[in-house]
Amino acid sequence: MTLADPTDITVRLREMIESDFDDGDRLPSEVKLSESLGVSRAKLREAFGSLWQAGLIEKKWGVGTIVRKPKDAKRVVVPLPYIRSAPNLIRESGQEPSVSDLSIERGPADSTVADLLEIAAGSEFWLIDRVFRADDVPIQRTIDAVCAEIEGISFDASGFDVNTNTLVAMYQDQLASNLMRSDGRVTVVPLPADTAKRLDLREADPVLLVEYSTYSDRGTALGYSVTWYNTARVDIRFAAERPEAIDFHGRIPKVAQKSLPPTKVSSHLSALKHA
Repeated sequence: MTLADPTDITVRLREMIESDFDDGDRLPSEVKLSESLGVSRAKLREAFGSLWQAGLIEKKWGVGTIVRKPKDAKRVVVPLPYIRSAPNLIRESGQEPSVSDLSIERGPADSTVADLLEIAAGSEFWLIDRVFRADDVPIQRTIDAVCAEIEGISFDASGFDVNTNTLVAMYQDQLASNLMRSDGRVTVVPLPADTAKRLDLREADPVLLVEYSTYSDRGTALGYSVTWYNTARVDIRFAAERPEAIDFHGRIPKVAQKSLPPTKVSSHLSALKHA
């Protein structure tokens, strides 16, 4: 059997893993698999990337590629840095997405938020707060601070809907430029009290905090986002792609990541809602 499309290869590998391997088993070498499937090693690696992001395999140094069949199937896999919408990721995990604690507010930015959004203090911005749930279990809280005016165009976030009208789609619909880049970081932080309550977790438990700034293709800051993940129900995975050669001599400008101290993100942005 000869396979040409990476999707077909991924499907075939999934079938093999399901029927022929147990959790912790080592897969055959890339050479043997590429020969048995009749595919190039490059296409095989592409399929491996999809399986890895889905949490079905793991690469161990000095061992090889290991099959992973988690006992807890109720987990959501979040691939970085290309995070898709939470509802889609939850559906792909075989669970039903829902949202609670949604609030959309507009108000003046204090000096801290103004610095994050690269706008003047007192300028208007949108604050969007929500909790995503998988089969009614809270898995993440996300807060977005978004500029109310971007490159001279008034941006209206009041119609934001997590299922049908994401921020990315709203940027594309309302702005003259495109979302080009996100710069961010991942840290482990003690869970703030207000977020702990929303995620049904204990205060000060260690959780993953993902925060990033988004920029247009003109270099304008669009927004700042923070997400706390319930790691008992979420797997964070990283897969980097390079669509073109990168000039390490400075052709692509570097932008310093602006950030609140991790332990203050939640309390600061939440306080703005009640100011």
